[in-house]
Amino acid sequence: MKQRASIRRRMLAAFVLLALGLGLTLGLVGLFSYDRLGAYLVGWHARPVMEALIEAEQRAWAAEDRGRRNLYYGEDLAEAMHWRFLVGKQVPPAWENLPDGLHFFKQMEEFVLLVRRDGVTYALSGHTGALQALKTRLGGMLLACALAGLAVAVVLAVVLSRRLTRPLSRLTESVEHRDRRDPGAFTPLPPDLVGLDDEVGVLARALAAREADLRDFVRRESFFTGDVSHELRTPLTVMQGGLEILELRLAAFPDPAGAELAPVVERLSRTTARMSATVRTLLLLARRPEDIEREPLDLGSELRGLIRECTRSGMLRLTALEKECPPEADGPVLLFADMASVVWSVGQKELAAIVLKNLLDNACRYTENGRVYLRLTPGMLEVRNSGHIPEDLDIFARGVRGMRTDGVSGPARQTRERAAGFTGAAGPVNPAGSAGSGLGLSLALRACEHLGWRLERGMAAPEETVFRVHFPPVPAAEGDEE
Repeated sequence: MKQRASIRRRMLAAFVLLALGLGLTLGLVGLFSYDRLGAYLVGWHARPVMEALIEAEQRAWAAEDRGRRNLYYGEDLAEAMHWRFLVGKQVPPAWENLPDGLHFFKQMEEFVLLVRRDGVTYALSGHTGALQALKTRLGGMLLACALAGLAVAVVLAVVLSRRLTRPLSRLTESVEHRDRRDPGAFTPLPPDLVGLDDEVGVLARALAAREADLRDFVRRESFFTGDVSHELRTPLTVMQGGLEILELRLAAFPDPAGAELAPVVERLSRTTARMSATVRTLLLLARRPEDIEREPLDLGSELRGLIRECTRSGMLRLTALEKECPPEADGPVLLFADMASVVWSVGQKELAAIVLKNLLDNACRYTENGRVYLRLTPGMLEVRNSGHIPEDLDIFARGVRGMRTDGVSGPARQTRERAAGFTGAAGPVNPAGSAGSGLGLSLALRACEHLGWRLERGMAAPEETVFRVHFPPVPAAEGDEE
């Protein structure tokens, strides 16, 4: 509604400014033209009078020389017309320096016409009262015309703005009233808007075509997520049931081979169960993220469970003494953890596991000195390792891969990446390469957005990279009650 009102206001302002501009321009042109016209009329009227007065003055002097009396000089005739006619020394000194012609004083209220002939200066002066009164009336008429034009412009602006913006307003309301919670629920635009031949019709047809493409895309995505849900759920269920049967048989017939296979089967069973929960969460995240239920979650317990699993798989080794435990060239990553015993937050277990697993796996994959530092406090999780990420690299974008520069390869790399496979981290194992698939951090960022958390990257030192997760803490008492 603000946009529609804004368009109308802009049209109204444009009409008003146009009317004011035209009125001001015409007024100035009229006044300037009237001044020139007034000067022309005064000169047109005064020059013949001046010639007549000069001729009368010259004839009166000639008749006086012949002894005639009762003569009328130019000054007498000018006084009869309420003007002043000055000759020779009667002309004030201030007028002596003026050139011949018509001159105005006191904002054209007085005029002086100077003529020099046979060495004698003649001056005719008077008032332009009638012209000034006419100018005042003309100014009032111009002002009345400007106000009338302004009123007409306002009326036209109101009427035209409503007519011109009504189709656009209807189109905006039709788009705004769609059900955003159900992207597949599209309703067609009004046919009269789509059939318009102006810019609104072009926009309506473009929106209709875009909606058709979007509807097809959403339908394909919906079918795809449904197919993935159906096709993945059954194999994972079968795998989980088979692993449970295998665990029971290994426990029923203990032998040396069974003792060696039991930890592997146990890890596979845990990974399959976690994969099933992750698939359900990701499908829910893709289809209806608003239906994800959040509840108090102990991040300390979740993180310690993840560390135990990574330790059993050989991916990392938890230690507390950094100087006395140098990393081995072909061994697991050393983890230095500083965690509070219980840290409650509001979240969803599977999404939180995705965030924790991907951050820890990313730190272990790309550390350049074999060490990873982890700190968990109420409201914040910090994961830090050695390595440099360029400032202009958007590491959270899908497909963006980090690079290792420490040259770690061979058995050490393969050991860590095989161990990462047991954690269920995002991205395929790539023993020969130097980067992951570029999906883990992007997935962690999306999970944080849906959880209401904030994931950010910082620099702890010039050659270190730190990722921080800020989450709303929950009081321990409230978490315990839940």
